[in-house]
Amino acid sequence: MGLFSKKYKFTNKKISKGGVMSSLFAIGAFSCLCVGVYKSYKVDGAGGTIVGILGAAAFLLSFIGLIVGVRSFKNEEAFLGFPWFGVVSNAIVWIFMMCVILIGI
Repeated sequence: MGLFSKKYKFTNKKISKGGVMSSLFAIGAFSCLCVGVYKSYKVDGAGGTIVGILGAAAFLLSFIGLIVGVRSFKNEEAFLGFPWFGVVSNAIVWIFMMCVILIGI
């Protein structure tokens, strides 16, 4: 066992472009969500149209990112770190926004 017992595995796998796109959509959706919550907090819940637009953008970006992330799992010759991050993050934001929308109805 000792110092040189680590096993390295060399592979031809590459980073999934769909996974990176999904992760970027997740970051964008989370950013829209945070800015919307902050703006709504600053005006004591009377955010108006801008908060609604940010919420809708977060909902749509997370939905698109979720679809792109799920589709990127089909590529077997790519690492799956970015697709997992994108899908999980987008699902969390999408479910949160869905709850906000359903509470508002």
